[in-house]
Amino acid sequence: MRTIIFIIVTILATSLLSAQDYYGKARKNFNKDELDSARYYINKNLVRKPTAEDYFLSALIHESQDAPLRALADYEAVIQKDPDNLDAYFEKGLIYFNSASHSKAIEDFTHVIDHIDQSQTRAVYFGNDPNGVEGTFITTLQSFKGRMYQYRGLAYKNVGEGDKALQDFEASLQYDSTANVFINRSQLYSRMGKDALAIDDLKTAVSLDPDSYLAWYNLALLDESAKLPDQLLQDDSFSPMLNLLGANAYVSQEYKLSVKYYTKSIENDADADLALIGRGKAFLKLGSYGQARADFIKALQLNPERTESFFLIGNSFFYEGDHENAIGFYEQYLSINPFYENIWYNSAMSYLSIDEGEKACTYLKKAANLGMAEAEKMLAKHCDSQ
Repeated sequence: MRTIIFIIVTILATSLLSAQDYYGKARKNFNKDELDSARYYINKNLVRKPTAEDYFLSALIHESQDAPLRALADYEAVIQKDPDNLDAYFEKGLIYFNSASHSKAIEDFTHVIDHIDQSQTRAVYFGNDPNGVEGTFITTLQSFKGRMYQYRGLAYKNVGEGDKALQDFEASLQYDSTANVFINRSQLYSRMGKDALAIDDLKTAVSLDPDSYLAWYNLALLDESAKLPDQLLQDDSFSPMLNLLGANAYVSQEYKLSVKYYTKSIENDADADLALIGRGKAFLKLGSYGQARADFIKALQLNPERTESFFLIGNSFFYEGDHENAIGFYEQYLSINPFYENIWYNSAMSYLSIDEGEKACTYLKKAANLGMAEAEKMLAKHCDSQ
């Protein structure tokens, strides 16, 4: 009898050690990003008597293989075996959040928030950035709580619960005052039509993280006066923002600054036809007509669809007083788009300048018919008999 008991105990111990060994091998392969091997070993345990730990690792492997629905089923299995496992609720909530199932995500995030203070889970957490900028990171319990409020706040924002989202972002700031919290709240403020508050939050965000592309980009969208620090102009990751900053500076009548931003954009991409158009417009305002014309011509060479280059080239000649050349480019543009009253008007003014009054009056009528009040006045002044 003792021999039989000994054999049973030995078999059970061997089986347990074997299960632990399979889990250890699966975990080791997972950490080395050898996912096929990790799946092979964890499956050995899943067909036996899987533990919550086995299912959790299986879920992580599924996520790494871009199979979130399979991971979701594994996290549900974790919770069935270990209802106090907040990590599974958190990961499950993230899957729902990333798949736009925001109501379900809110349920899981709320469960974590409601139980985290009583949790006996580890003191250091692995987190994920809800904006997708930082990726995975190590975070403390307090910081993790702050980010949980961020996740739920973002989910509330996405389902149109602005007041609840705002409460969560403000709660998040009690634990985690990083730039991302202010970026998230700024986007909510902007959606609520509170752009001044949004701009304040974004200015705080860039003060906390001066290299944050997301903060600077959102600030540039809302605040035309936003100026990128010179050192960030050398950072290639900020290149996509330069055209926006150039356009903002142009609208703010800071034409030299506009040229600076567009020039940097062109240095980063010599084929940036849109930047060439933008810089050319700023050169026009600065009276650098030859430089403006060169930019417009190059933009048209790079992209023949940039037909606005024709009238912009015409403007560069017009402002120089070369009305005959201006007319040639205006006519080319009007043959493509006959519905731009300003070009009919500029053409008329050019014809007046070279004493072709009849032609000028015809063009003024075109501009007036398109609703241009100034053309009406010039018709009355120069074309009484027309």
